[in-house]
Amino acid sequence: MTPSDSLLRRHLGWVLVIKLFALFALWWFFVRDSTTQVDPAALSWQFTPNPVVQGAPHGQ
Repeated sequence: MTPSDSLLRRHLGWVLVIKLFALFALWWFFVRDSTTQVDPAALSWQFTPNPVVQGAPHGQ
């Protein structure tokens, strides 16, 4: 390993550490306290299948 390879590895290591710190900081300030309220009745209505109506086509 040449000295320039060692310098490059150290530089890339610091860049990765800074990026991980930035990701953690963004998560901490913007995502950490985010919550989602779920209404069980609305959720069950959303996932119930639509009834199939047999007979005349739609619009007649």
